[in-house]
Amino acid sequence: MARIKWKITGLETDAKYSEAAPVVLSNKLKEIFNLINVFFKDDSPENLHQLRIAVRRFRYVMEIFYNYFPKTLFKKVYRSAKFLQDLIGEGRDLDVLKMKVEDIAKDINAEIPRYFYKKIERDKIQVRQKIKIELIKFMNDKDVGKFLLNGNK
Repeated sequence: MARIKWKITGLETDAKYSEAAPVVLSNKLKEIFNLINVFFKDDSPENLHQLRIAVRRFRYVMEIFYNYFPKTLFKKVYRSAKFLQDLIGEGRDLDVLKMKVEDIAKDINAEIPRYFYKKIERDKIQVRQKIKIELIKFMNDKDVGKFLLNGNK
């Protein structure tokens, strides 16, 4: 039987809000960290897309538990996650742009100038390098670590 993606490990069905917050967010961060490791092994468009989805889900869950965490800690981690999501989105946009251009070329049965593809590829490389740097910063951020491990007021 396949693993249920949305099941939260360690979360009791009768858990209180204050008990659920650190468990849920810790699970979401662990998922991000696992996907970061996958992305560093293979920075394919699909792996980047999965990482973006995980960061977005983490942010949305953070919003649910806003009242649980110290405000300064919450805001810092939230801003970091939002920045990361936006940066990964920029990388994803370039992947989609390349696919769209390829589709258009097929549809109109025309050749797109090589310099266009080269520009997209150069931009993709630059953004991917920046993403990797920011992912390392995110994983090593002491406040993210506090959020992951302590999560308590």
